[in-house]
Amino acid sequence: MTELVYLILIFYGYHSIYIEISIMEQEIINLYLSGYGSTTIVKLLSLPKRKVLKVLNDNNLINKKQNPIYKNFKFDGTNWYTFYTCSTCNEDIKYYASKKYYLARNLEKKDKCKKCSLELQIGVGNPFYGKEHTQESIDKISISKSGVTTSDHMSKPKYREMFSKMKKELWASGKMEHVRIKMSNLMKQRIANGELKSYNRSKAEDEIIEILNDLNVKCEPNYIIESKIFDVYIPQYNLLIEYNGDYWHCNPNKYNSDYINKKKNMTAKEIWEHDKNKLYLAKKNNYTCEVIWESDYKKNKNIILEIIKRYEQK
Repeated sequence: MTELVYLILIFYGYHSIYIEISIMEQEIINLYLSGYGSTTIVKLLSLPKRKVLKVLNDNNLINKKQNPIYKNFKFDGTNWYTFYTCSTCNEDIKYYASKKYYLARNLEKKDKCKKCSLELQIGVGNPFYGKEHTQESIDKISISKSGVTTSDHMSKPKYREMFSKMKKELWASGKMEHVRIKMSNLMKQRIANGELKSYNRSKAEDEIIEILNDLNVKCEPNYIIESKIFDVYIPQYNLLIEYNGDYWHCNPNKYNSDYINKKKNMTAKEIWEHDKNKLYLAKKNNYTCEVIWESDYKKNKNIILEIIKRYEQK
């Protein structure tokens, strides 16, 4: 008998809740149709906004209008993008975002390109120009940072390896291609502007350049192809020369594929794969490339002369 009453009470309780929910949903619908917005309904009925929106969505009462600006957005397989015109330099600027609504939101604040915006902040254009923090401000900043610590995850090999693997997969997937192109163009621009004037070269590379100069063979050190730097380029033969240090490039005659180069934090196999991709890049762009290993150069300093003679005969 006790068990039967318990079941009836549970059923009755459930039935009561169902009636209350149905009444509440109808009240939400009635208020919305009467002209009240969802925010006002939330305040009137003391309900969570997600509950109100769910009822309105379930009953197809919310008119989902697509932002008209979306028609100008395009998807490149990874990000949404569009163009806006800088009000200062009048150039069309390509702008990215992972979601359409992020792109629409961010464009509302976009009036100037980054370059123009930064130029306007130089000197008197900087809001803080000629000003200094008061002692009171300095004290407030000091107090706000007191006891604040930053994460040191990357100091642990576990997280470094995890992050490295994640980024390698991301680059290999092609999803970061737009970043690679942007970095490549930025480096080329900085070199053209004279911001990057030179690169560190080994003693042997300097010797190779000197030998070529003595032979009256015009060469260009640190030649860049799609952000990759090649040691020497000889225009008259369309020839690239790469000088590979035995340790830095893990000479296959000295190191096994599983050897770990501690300076680069890579295995020999990974370094060989990187070098192979670099040579493929040269070939793809119709360059010929000769690789000189450190040990071979030390045994025979005439190796450069031999290479030049070989190409003169072609």
